[in-house]
Amino acid sequence: MNWYVLFVQTLYEDKLCSFFNRDRKIFAFSAKIEYYRKDRKRNELKSLFPGYVFIKTELNQKEFNDWLRHQEQKKGFIKQLQYEAENALTPEEIQLFNMLLDDNGILRMSYGNIVDSKLLIKKGPLANFDSYIIKYDKRNRIATMDLFFLNKRWIAGVTLLDCDENKEL
Repeated sequence: MNWYVLFVQTLYEDKLCSFFNRDRKIFAFSAKIEYYRKDRKRNELKSLFPGYVFIKTELNQKEFNDWLRHQEQKKGFIKQLQYEAENALTPEEIQLFNMLLDDNGILRMSYGNIVDSKLLIKKGPLANFDSYIIKYDKRNRIATMDLFFLNKRWIAGVTLLDCDENKEL
């Protein structure tokens, strides 16, 4: 599977994904993060990397470029990110996306405990990424990770569990 990254206007991320997904050869998504909205007291989704649309397809670079050039909807599309005719994503970044995002391109909420001033993840996509967490905002339930995409740190939603009963606090 080949991955491609499009730089788009933020307001058009979801519209472009819907339009591109009409083609069965393409899976387009805007990576989202599940996070806790304290004002609404519930989990919601927001863009993980605003302004970027990710595409997974069997098309090679030349076929994808031709496909993209022939698309009718251009509103909101800015450019494809690539380096000298090569994919903008490294194999390591693709592996990270595959490990952390679900099939819909969403980084789901993780759950854990704070032990000796360190956040330990019990369940969720960050379960094996405890060592990459560099900061945890308990109030907003957001963990900042020492992982990067285009020089931007990953953030993830993390809810603390009651140590005794594994219930949300």
